[in-house]
Amino acid sequence: MMDDDRYDDDEEEGEPLPPKVEELAQAPVPTAIKGVRSCMRCGIIKTLDQFLEYGCENCPFLDMAGNHERCNLCTTAFFEGQVAVMDPGESWTAKWLRVDTYLPGVYAISITGQFDREIEEELESRGCRWRCRPVGSDPNVMA
Repeated sequence: MMDDDRYDDDEEEGEPLPPKVEELAQAPVPTAIKGVRSCMRCGIIKTLDQFLEYGCENCPFLDMAGNHERCNLCTTAFFEGQVAVMDPGESWTAKWLRVDTYLPGVYAISITGQFDREIEEELESRGCRWRCRPVGSDPNVMA
Protein backbone atom coordinates (compact mmCIF):
# COMPACT_ATOMS: atom_id res chain seq x y z
CA MET A 1 0.00 0.00 0.00
CA MET A 2 1.31 3.45 -0.89
CA ASP A 3 1.99 6.12 1.69
CA ASP A 4 -0.23 9.23 1.58
CA ASP A 5 2.88 11.42 1.99
CA ARG A 6 4.14 10.56 -1.49
CA TYR A 7 5.15 13.29 -3.93
CA ASP A 8 2.20 14.77 -5.80
CA ASP A 9 2.73 16.53 -9.15
CA ASP A 10 -0.27 18.78 -8.61
CA GLU A 11 0.79 22.11 -7.15
CA GLU A 12 -1.62 23.91 -4.89
CA GLU A 13 -2.83 27.06 -6.57
CA GLY A 14 -1.08 30.19 -5.38
CA GLU A 15 1.92 28.32 -4.02
CA PRO A 16 4.99 29.92 -5.63
CA LEU A 17 7.85 27.79 -6.86
CA PRO A 18 11.23 28.26 -5.20
CA PRO A 19 13.44 30.59 -7.32
CA LYS A 20 15.91 27.80 -8.20
CA VAL A 21 13.10 25.53 -9.43
CA GLU A 22 11.59 28.39 -11.41
CA GLU A 23 14.99 29.05 -13.06
CA LEU A 24 15.41 25.38 -13.95
CA ALA A 25 11.90 25.25 -15.39
CA GLN A 26 12.91 27.97 -17.85
CA ALA A 27 16.13 26.21 -18.96
CA PRO A 28 16.39 25.91 -22.74
CA VAL A 29 16.61 22.24 -23.70
CA PRO A 30 16.46 20.64 -27.15
CA THR A 31 12.90 19.85 -28.18
CA ALA A 32 14.02 17.08 -30.57
CA ILE A 33 16.86 14.61 -30.90
CA LYS A 34 17.43 15.08 -34.63
CA GLY A 35 18.74 18.31 -36.04
CA VAL A 36 20.30 19.67 -32.86
CA ARG A 37 23.04 22.27 -33.09
CA SER A 38 25.47 23.85 -30.68
CA CYS A 39 26.18 27.55 -30.24
CA MET A 40 29.82 27.89 -31.28
CA ARG A 41 30.50 30.42 -28.51
CA CYS A 42 28.92 28.91 -25.38
CA GLY A 43 28.11 25.35 -26.49
CA ILE A 44 24.43 25.27 -25.55
CA ILE A 45 22.55 22.66 -27.60
CA LYS A 46 19.13 23.34 -29.11
CA THR A 47 17.34 22.69 -32.38
CA LEU A 48 17.82 25.09 -35.27
CA ASP A 49 14.17 26.14 -34.84
CA GLN A 50 14.84 27.01 -31.20
CA PHE A 51 17.87 29.12 -32.16
CA LEU A 52 15.75 30.84 -34.81
CA GLU A 53 12.92 31.53 -32.39
CA TYR A 54 14.85 32.50 -29.25
CA GLY A 55 18.48 32.96 -30.30
CA CYS A 56 21.10 31.94 -27.76
CA GLU A 57 20.14 32.94 -24.24
CA ASN A 58 23.82 33.05 -23.20
CA CYS A 59 24.93 35.04 -26.26
CA PRO A 60 22.14 37.50 -27.17
CA PHE A 61 24.68 39.80 -28.87
CA LEU A 62 25.09 37.17 -31.62
CA ASP A 63 21.61 38.22 -32.82
CA MET A 64 20.49 34.77 -33.96
CA ALA A 65 16.76 35.13 -33.20
CA GLY A 66 14.84 35.40 -36.45
CA ASN A 67 18.01 35.39 -38.58
CA HIS A 68 18.56 32.08 -40.39
CA GLU A 69 21.92 33.12 -41.90
CA ARG A 70 23.25 34.25 -38.51
CA CYS A 71 22.10 30.96 -36.93
CA ASN A 72 24.08 29.04 -39.55
CA LEU A 73 27.16 31.22 -38.95
CA CYS A 74 27.03 30.93 -35.15
CA THR A 75 25.93 27.32 -34.60
CA THR A 76 27.26 23.95 -35.71
CA ALA A 77 26.06 20.37 -35.92
CA PHE A 78 29.65 19.17 -35.36
CA PHE A 79 30.01 18.58 -31.64
CA GLU A 80 30.74 15.63 -29.39
CA GLY A 81 28.99 14.65 -26.20
CA GLN A 82 26.26 16.33 -24.23
CA VAL A 83 26.02 17.37 -20.60
CA ALA A 84 22.85 18.54 -18.87
CA VAL A 85 23.85 21.33 -16.48
CA MET A 86 21.24 22.14 -13.86
CA ASP A 87 23.20 24.37 -11.49
CA PRO A 88 26.10 25.91 -13.45
CA GLY A 89 27.58 27.80 -10.48
CA GLU A 90 27.87 24.67 -8.34
CA SER A 91 28.64 22.03 -10.99
CA TRP A 92 32.24 20.85 -11.30
CA THR A 93 31.39 19.69 -14.85
CA ALA A 94 30.18 23.20 -15.75
CA LYS A 95 33.42 24.63 -14.36
CA TRP A 96 35.48 22.09 -16.33
CA LEU A 97 33.58 23.00 -19.52
CA ARG A 98 33.83 26.70 -18.61
CA VAL A 99 30.05 27.17 -18.75
CA ASP A 100 29.64 27.89 -15.03
CA THR A 101 28.53 31.49 -15.68
CA TYR A 102 25.89 30.47 -18.22
CA LEU A 103 22.25 29.45 -17.85
CA PRO A 104 21.15 25.89 -17.03
CA GLY A 105 20.75 23.77 -20.15
CA VAL A 106 22.30 21.04 -22.28
CA TYR A 107 25.88 21.77 -23.41
CA ALA A 108 28.26 20.18 -25.91
CA ILE A 109 31.48 18.75 -24.49
CA SER A 110 33.57 19.48 -27.59
CA ILE A 111 32.65 21.76 -30.52
CA THR A 112 34.22 21.76 -33.98
CA GLY A 113 33.76 24.80 -36.18
CA GLN A 114 35.06 28.27 -36.84
CA PHE A 115 33.43 31.68 -36.76
CA ASP A 116 33.78 34.04 -39.72
CA ARG A 117 36.57 36.54 -39.12
CA GLU A 118 34.00 39.35 -38.68
CA ILE A 119 32.26 37.49 -35.83
CA GLU A 120 35.61 36.58 -34.21
CA GLU A 121 36.61 40.26 -34.28
CA GLU A 122 33.27 41.23 -32.70
CA LEU A 123 33.76 38.65 -29.93
CA GLU A 124 37.35 39.77 -29.35
CA SER A 125 36.26 43.41 -29.08
CA ARG A 126 33.74 42.37 -26.40
CA GLY A 127 36.39 40.35 -24.56
CA CYS A 128 34.41 37.15 -25.13
CA ARG A 129 35.90 33.68 -25.30
CA TRP A 130 34.42 30.94 -27.46
CA ARG A 131 34.46 27.17 -27.29
CA CYS A 132 34.52 26.04 -30.94
CA ARG A 133 37.78 24.83 -32.48
CA PRO A 134 38.74 24.55 -36.14
CA VAL A 135 39.15 21.02 -37.50
CA GLY A 136 42.54 19.62 -36.50
CA SER A 137 43.24 22.13 -33.70
CA ASP A 138 44.35 21.23 -30.18
CA PRO A 139 41.16 20.77 -28.08
CA ASN A 140 43.05 21.69 -24.88
CA VAL A 141 43.65 25.32 -25.95
CA MET A 142 40.91 27.89 -25.29
CA ALA A 143 40.39 30.87 -27.60
